[in-house]
Amino acid sequence: MTKAELQEHLHALEERLLHPEREKDRSALLALLTPDFKEFCTSGRIFNANQLGSELVNSTPRTATMSHFYVTPLGEDSALATYQITTSKSTSRHSSVWIRRNDQWQMYFHQGTISS
Repeated sequence: MTKAELQEHLHALEERLLHPEREKDRSALLALLTPDFKEFCTSGRIFNANQLGSELVNSTPRTATMSHFYVTPLGEDSALATYQITTSKSTSRHSSVWIRRNDQWQMYFHQGTISS
């Protein structure tokens, strides 16, 4: 997979997590996360995979735009994605560590930080 293909692929996966109302199956969302996934939210809360899966499937649709998406390969089977999320209320910066296991990309870690 070229860097451009990887960037496009991870962008699509991040969009699925950003707009979970597009997914009706909790297991499909959980498949995007490693079992040992951890997230530090913009609110300061910490989630594991099961907690985030529940949060996503129970969330209300929101208007959010992802921009400045960039992927940095960290190795053959890992990558860092960084981007910005803009809503009507705030702008935040995000970073995600993705790893490939059994030819499937999964998010291992995510952090969001409110921009000033």
